[in-house]
Amino acid sequence: MKEIVLVIAIVFLILTCCNGFLFDKKGLFFVPSVAFRNRSSTSNWILYNQGWYYEENPIQALLVEKTFELIVQKDLDRSRIKMFTAEGRKQKTVCIDGLDREMCTMTDDNGLVKNKFTVTNDEIQQFRQPGGSAGKVLFQISVPNKNLRATSEVYLCDDHGVTFISDIDDTIKITEVTSSIQTLVNTFSGEFHAVPGMADMYRSWEKKYNATFAYLTASPDQLYPFLREFFEREGFPSGSAHMRHFTWLDANFISFFMSSNYMKRKTEILHMFLENTRHRLFVLIGDIFQKDPDIYASIYAQYPNRIAKIFIRKYRDDLDGQQRLETLFENIPKAKWTTFETGSDLPQDVFS
Repeated sequence: MKEIVLVIAIVFLILTCCNGFLFDKKGLFFVPSVAFRNRSSTSNWILYNQGWYYEENPIQALLVEKTFELIVQKDLDRSRIKMFTAEGRKQKTVCIDGLDREMCTMTDDNGLVKNKFTVTNDEIQQFRQPGGSAGKVLFQISVPNKNLRATSEVYLCDDHGVTFISDIDDTIKITEVTSSIQTLVNTFSGEFHAVPGMADMYRSWEKKYNATFAYLTASPDQLYPFLREFFEREGFPSGSAHMRHFTWLDANFISFFMSSNYMKRKTEILHMFLENTRHRLFVLIGDIFQKDPDIYASIYAQYPNRIAKIFIRKYRDDLDGQQRLETLFENIPKAKWTTFETGSDLPQDVFS
């Protein structure tokens, strides 16, 4: 770990020196987000935006790629690395197209679009997509005076129904966050690999309960375009994704997955879902390798009647992990939580 921290520190110095040199490609993407009923006027919706307007830096991408390859002794995917070496376009205007009124916002100092705004039910219906178990809206987003557009995918989360909120890393995708080297390899090299059986079970739950899905993860949002490919290839249900943004001011890439900031952010998102709906039930799915059990135990204590079930991934022979869960969940009825290793360990009927 010390060697990796040292190398990443060196990379940070290189990035600082090369900042602003040979930028040549701008990009814009939006992570699927969510909308809730406006409590002050149920004919309106509160829509949450999460996107990034950036400019690539090929020299930085090459330097980081070669540095990480020295660490892992393996060829890495530059198309992923370049998303982490790109620079956000700060204080730039982006707008939703196609509305009868102007709706624009500014990126922050990291080039992020992360705001919420009110849309009417008529506007929602205008852009609502047919079919599927979840109400979904597609907006087109553009940068004024630039030939740059992206699609914003928004999932409607109403007061009734069932939502499965799932972690990604080591819950449905093999990342091995407890190993520094394997985290780098599994993040920046080759295809992402799914935990066996998870996509099948998620699709089964989606169909059985007409459920919506939200993916709440420590993964950086720079990975979202590649996670999208993984979701579509493996057949996971579509849904909103709630991610953080990695910058080179973070301590290092590995600790980013385990930081207290991650715990705070994940807790805030869970509160957002629970506070913005009245009767919707939630199933929480995570793993023992990060802090999911601690977060879920705290949330259950505050909303015991809204949390239908908690599933935690662990290895079958992890007796210490089992004891940890027994302690953390001592105030949660045993019928409300269980562990699994693969999708085949999960029940078809969540409420039995």
